[in-house]
Amino acid sequence: MKHTYTQLAVTLLVAMLAVSCEDFLEDEIQTLKTEEVIDFREQSRGLVNDIYSDYAFDYFDDFSIEYLTDNAVNSSSPDHLATGFWGPTDNPFGNVWQRSYHNIRQIVQYIEEVHNTGLPFKPAPQDSLENIRTIGRYFGEAHFLKAWAQWELLQAYGGPSAATGEMLGFPIINRILDHEEYARLSRASFERCVDRILIDLDTAIQYLPLVYSGEGNSNPGYSVTETGRASGLAAHALKAKVALFAASPAFNPTNDPGKWVRAARLAHDVILQNGGLQTLQPYDFRREDNPDHIWRLRTTRQNNSLERRLYPPTLFGGGEVNPSQNLIDAFPAANGYPISMTESGFAPSDPYKNRDPRFNRFIFFNGDHCFDNTTGCLSYDTLEIFEGGRDYFGGFIPDVGTRTGYYLKKFLNDLELDPSINDPVITLPKVYVQLGLTEMYLIYAEAANEAYGQPNVVPPGLTFSAQEALALVRERAGISPDPYLDAMSLTGEDFRELVRNERRIELCFSGERFHDVRRWKTIDTMDNVIGVKVTGNGDGTFTYEEINVENRVFEEKNYYLPLPYEELLLNSNLEQNQGW
Repeated sequence: MKHTYTQLAVTLLVAMLAVSCEDFLEDEIQTLKTEEVIDFREQSRGLVNDIYSDYAFDYFDDFSIEYLTDNAVNSSSPDHLATGFWGPTDNPFGNVWQRSYHNIRQIVQYIEEVHNTGLPFKPAPQDSLENIRTIGRYFGEAHFLKAWAQWELLQAYGGPSAATGEMLGFPIINRILDHEEYARLSRASFERCVDRILIDLDTAIQYLPLVYSGEGNSNPGYSVTETGRASGLAAHALKAKVALFAASPAFNPTNDPGKWVRAARLAHDVILQNGGLQTLQPYDFRREDNPDHIWRLRTTRQNNSLERRLYPPTLFGGGEVNPSQNLIDAFPAANGYPISMTESGFAPSDPYKNRDPRFNRFIFFNGDHCFDNTTGCLSYDTLEIFEGGRDYFGGFIPDVGTRTGYYLKKFLNDLELDPSINDPVITLPKVYVQLGLTEMYLIYAEAANEAYGQPNVVPPGLTFSAQEALALVRERAGISPDPYLDAMSLTGEDFRELVRNERRIELCFSGERFHDVRRWKTIDTMDNVIGVKVTGNGDGTFTYEEINVENRVFEEKNYYLPLPYEELLLNSNLEQNQGW
């Protein structure tokens, strides 16, 4: 079937019909004419496949967002954007607008020019089941990816109009527009945008398998080889994430309890769809079949860019990301009590002893080993982050090292210990998780507490309490029994502070904290970033002195982010957010 559209260059990821996990979303990119795209059968689905690459390996973008918070700094220099004084063209989220609308337009093009034309996938009679399933799956994927692009727009640009104060979202697009139509779009209301995202996700759920499982010949179109694509469970999870954002103080100024109820129930749905509350899997970002990773992507099976850039200097890395002392202080003691409480047993003279195991798993500190203190890691010298030590700034490599006294360990794989290898940085699968079960437990704990105010009581119509969900998060960390959680679950106010701290720990370096402190309306009270100066005493002991590393200066206007300046110049119908 020929079409006479004008030639439109589209980026097309060709032949992404993965027959193995190794090949999935790793194919050659080509540029074709519109009429060529819609003439292909299997290849025409590249209009959808291509979009995954935008979300596949965003670790370093996440780290850049973390530098806007009190969780971390970059080892090389201060981030001027962390002051919140952004210029009209100097916006840390300026690329989100362009990327999201590019993807939305491409998805709409796929739906109108490929899906709606009835173009088959595999027309052979023996492939009829795979043909039907795959056509439906791509339709579901298109709606999920459209919802994801819209979610990023809402998260970055949702806010009150500078002109009227009305809470606005983004311009909604559901059909192919020409340039003039695009340049006349107006922002829809915040709630209408939320509804649009949820509707698209409901469509995705209707057409997608809940999870991908089984072999290709026994489960064509839905097999485990397709893992990494959008799934029904991922769509349920994104619904919960969007609803939590919409219920939060910055976007729910009247504190409508119904919005918290909606978020709690949607998170509850995800957990039930996944088999109910269950023990979380150990932390492992190289495990490609981890059932806790609801939606996760990768660019290649073998990727060591994180290890090369994040390991400390004496462990063959660049030490690029430096966690703050602020974040270190958020980790409780091993018994679950905050280190500010006497029950924790915390000793300032030995600050890394008997800490929450997540601290040891996420952070490199003075005296630490290469990864997790396993027998193999003990083959390496302990880290010397004390003044004058080899892992101190400039100690091993000139102008390389930490500004805070810490390095990031969270996402890294262990080192390859083969002595015959000159470059001991290992290359193992690297899984990038966009939506995970841990986050769903945290969403439920926060939303159920805000909706019902009794974290230790099962809400009406639901099957578990906010405390039960949070208990599993802390239990995976090794905190059990947990008397501190029991005490903090007696009131909604105390539980709120605990669940916020748990989000900070569990989701650190995933880009969540910046948006959390915005939606909680606490960004303007953010502390300056502090670090630690470690000094050796000559007898094997150390002295620890807090130091100021970077200032954080945010205002109330930073609850909301500015629309890109160039978009306002192109379209006079767009209303800017308050304060900008």
